[in-house]
Amino acid sequence: MADSHPFFSAPHRVAFLPGMLLAILLLAGWSAEMAARVFGLALPLALPAMLAHGFLMLFGFFPLFMTGFLFTAGPRWLNVPPPARGAYLLAPALLVAGLALWMIGAAVGGAWLLAGHLVYGLGFLGVLVIFGRLLLMSAAPDRRHAWAVLAAFSIGALGWAAAAYWLISGDVRGWLWMRDLALWGFLLPVFLTVCHRMLPFFSANALAPYQAWRPGWLLAAMLGGSLAHGVFSIAGWPSWWLDLCLAVLFGYVSWRWRLMAALKVKLLAMLHLSFAWLMLGFALYAWQGWFGGLAWAPLHAVTVGFFLTMMIGFVSRVSLGHSGRPLEAGRALWWLYLAAQWLALARVAADALPAEWRDGMYGLAALGWLLTLAFWGGRFLPVYWRARADGKPG
Repeated sequence: MADSHPFFSAPHRVAFLPGMLLAILLLAGWSAEMAARVFGLALPLALPAMLAHGFLMLFGFFPLFMTGFLFTAGPRWLNVPPPARGAYLLAPALLVAGLALWMIGAAVGGAWLLAGHLVYGLGFLGVLVIFGRLLLMSAAPDRRHAWAVLAAFSIGALGWAAAAYWLISGDVRGWLWMRDLALWGFLLPVFLTVCHRMLPFFSANALAPYQAWRPGWLLAAMLGGSLAHGVFSIAGWPSWWLDLCLAVLFGYVSWRWRLMAALKVKLLAMLHLSFAWLMLGFALYAWQGWFGGLAWAPLHAVTVGFFLTMMIGFVSRVSLGHSGRPLEAGRALWWLYLAAQWLALARVAADALPAEWRDGMYGLAALGWLLTLAFWGGRFLPVYWRARADGKPG
């Protein structure tokens, strides 16, 4: 029977595989758009390319990877049974179907776009409901991280609604609200919550001696800072002082979590190096708020430097561990991760170049990311389709 195939046997498989394929597809499309711009052309789209790019980079593949992770790790956090197979199959399927229709609509317009947005919204709501049910079933003494994730996904749903308003009305303010809600209310809080929960845990397992440090006030400060930055952005208020405080906080956290010691263990180093981007990203936001001149560099330090490289680190770790393979970053995976780091630096630096040079650098960075994600997919896509190497279920 089809449902006996290994692909259907665990929630991370059915979410990570389409997430990885979508990441590759979206980077291919953006590379084509960047290449067209170099020659003074543009792809024929029903939506402005930058606006479509913004929505798809925020909602296109990150939520799929988060869904796979939460349906895998969430039950362990909460000490409850995992979601039923029908539930963990349906939610990612709706997300993928919605995104497919959305991308068709972005190209041809018409009802495809709104239909895709609606189907995607149903999938997103499904993730909220499924994870919320796990949380309500739980009697675990510490459910802070699960509640924080659920709250972040709820704000993500508001971002989806803002995007729906933009698509229906054409009012670009809806897109701007979507961007800030998704960035600072949804994606960054989820990443921060998972880092607060998991990085000290992973470090304690790999480094000795190591005292795990994850006080409750730190989670509140990181999440509060992210939300405050989003509110300031929506309101148009200067946030350089807040961003400077966040840069100092994230630098201190990297030090307390022992970034330098983590470099001895490559798979762990991938997570710590990615987290270090937050200090740089918010330092750039502080500079931009006071002096200007950095264009989109602060944004890409957070979204490319932190989000994308942390995604590679976490997804690689989960994929190795849940496929029955050793939790080790081999030479190929390590060099692929370092390539991602260099590409993130190149993408951030490109925003500081003279305007006439930027499109070419943007195109090279997009192509580099496409190749990096393609090699990453070549490493892990077959893993999701095969049985575990150790013969265990899942």
